[in-house]
Amino acid sequence: MTRYRLTYQLKNIALEFGENDGKYFIQSGHSSTGKILNLSTLLSYLTERKVIIIDSVKSGTGRTPGKDIYSDILDPLFKELSIEHEYHATKSATSISELASSLKDHKVTIIFISGDTSINEFINSLNDSEKGEIAIFPIPGGTGNSLSLSLNITNPLDAIIRLFSAGTTSPLNLYEVDFPQGSHYLIANELGSPVPSHLKFLVVLSWGFHASLVADSDTPELRKHGIKRFQLAAHQNLNRDQKYEGDFYINDVELNGPFAYWLVTASQRFEPTFEISPKGDILKDELYVVTFNTQNTQNYIMDIMKEVYDKGSHIKNPNVVYKKLDKNDKIQLKTKNSKPLIQRRFCVDGSIIALPETESHEIYIHVKDNSQHSWKLYIIH
Repeated sequence: MTRYRLTYQLKNIALEFGENDGKYFIQSGHSSTGKILNLSTLLSYLTERKVIIIDSVKSGTGRTPGKDIYSDILDPLFKELSIEHEYHATKSATSISELASSLKDHKVTIIFISGDTSINEFINSLNDSEKGEIAIFPIPGGTGNSLSLSLNITNPLDAIIRLFSAGTTSPLNLYEVDFPQGSHYLIANELGSPVPSHLKFLVVLSWGFHASLVADSDTPELRKHGIKRFQLAAHQNLNRDQKYEGDFYINDVELNGPFAYWLVTASQRFEPTFEISPKGDILKDELYVVTFNTQNTQNYIMDIMKEVYDKGSHIKNPNVVYKKLDKNDKIQLKTKNSKPLIQRRFCVDGSIIALPETESHEIYIHVKDNSQHSWKLYIIH
């Protein structure tokens, strides 16, 4: 059993919530065990701003009775504490983008119950005719929850405690990738809507093995396995040659392919123990590139992945390039012989992008600030 205790002195409220036998619960009163949080006041981002909760109900393994963090715990908790809020559960693939594009509140707190992809989609869909400040707080509800992990939030219950105790906001640093015209979103290997020429991301941009396993895990059969779907897709990809031809440029430095693994990330971890960038800090406006070339030896990818799980020891491997990318760097990737779909798939915060069906491509990467159009983005932590 996992148990948390919360008291709010101003209203003489004592609540207990947690998880028992795989189901969430909330009740009045206190037991003698469990983590305790004593509130003398409610934090301003919950009382002085409009609060919106966006629940991506199909993310992760979905929502089921007794395992729905909003209806089972967060909503009754907010009602007890008299915190007014709007709740939006996704009803279609366009729910989040429609909400973002219609947002008119100029000072708002948005709590996401989702993975990284939903937050990315929201930011990229903000309309360019309005302006304001948005403070974001992530409750991990997806398969990939790297933003939450970067704040040392590993589960929804811990996230709720952090929501009431955080008290600090910092700029949510954004990064930009310029894809070639004619690029499209890819959903279960089917072309979707066109990708804007300038696309923001906050966690990861990848190509090669990482992008392939994310793309190939996007099936109903694998999604039901939660985070394990990435491992299953990884093993599928290891059955074929991981060879992605191209060259990567950082100012005047040229890194030549073919690459097996290539990504840039602001995050430290993609999974609780998958420490891809030990020096990464989501609160700093820094990206790190992690890449290694295709090798002729057997099992080299899994050997390096084991080092990633070993507290990020892969960065000491001479075959791995690990380098910080700064704001003024000119960052460019040129692909070659990349006409086959499998060679031109990119992952952007969990979404898959297919580049145009041509033999070569150029993409550019920029370290930006916390702005999207005239909106300023902040992270509660």
